[in-house]
Amino acid sequence: MTNEVDFVSTHLIFGKNLRQLCRRVGTIAEVADSLEINRVQMNRILNGESFPKPGMLKRICEYFNVDARILLQPLDELETGAFQPHDADISDVWNYTLFGRDYFVPENMLQDILPDGLHLMYRPSFLIDTQIWIGMVRVFVRNGARMVRGVDPVAPGMKRSDLTPISAREYRGVMLQTNEALSIVYATRVPNSVLGVDNFSTRTWTTRGFFQGRCMIMSSANPIGKNVVPCILQPLEQSTSDILSAARKTGFCPIAEIPQKYQNYLASDGL
Repeated sequence: MTNEVDFVSTHLIFGKNLRQLCRRVGTIAEVADSLEINRVQMNRILNGESFPKPGMLKRICEYFNVDARILLQPLDELETGAFQPHDADISDVWNYTLFGRDYFVPENMLQDILPDGLHLMYRPSFLIDTQIWIGMVRVFVRNGARMVRGVDPVAPGMKRSDLTPISAREYRGVMLQTNEALSIVYATRVPNSVLGVDNFSTRTWTTRGFFQGRCMIMSSANPIGKNVVPCILQPLEQSTSDILSAARKTGFCPIAEIPQKYQNYLASDGL
């Protein structure tokens, strides 16, 4: 009888953990679709009525970047001791790291050349070594500092299950300023998946009409083995027609299909 109770308890713990993890990245339906689990089976797992087979459990753990302890311990307990935002005074951490200087870009800075709104970014892909990645980012102000938010575009050949939830492809960043340069430090929404830094020279704006720089991605999921590539940030006029036209360009394409003014710089990556 005790073993049966423990068995049921394990099912319930896992179901509750999975429900909490789903809420962090999207809806349950979106997560089930991404994991290729039909909705009926997903509901049975969430309600503690069923249990995933080893292959499915492996997909779940990899998707949420967790380990098999989610079978036995409540998620809150598992994450106790791991770094949590409330465990540290983030302002003090930044203050120490940056020697007490304020590197954040304030809300009124660079608005003349990079206004709040939507803009395009170009760089060689970290997934497909013959393609250029084109993404759209939104620049906005939060708590007096300029921020960035974007969603990774859909790569060629992706299955429907790869496309959702959209929130799993989201990244967010903060702008930092140095002399004649702008950096964006960002992370993906899915925990511990990707950290990145893009650094752009602001001097190129006056002569070229765009910012050129380098992009560094810190991720183990890097099939072509690169972690630093040239990149371009192209500010857009914030008109509906310009934004819609730019949005249609997002995705992946050969370098020959992007404007010549970008090709020369991005070709330095060997494409």
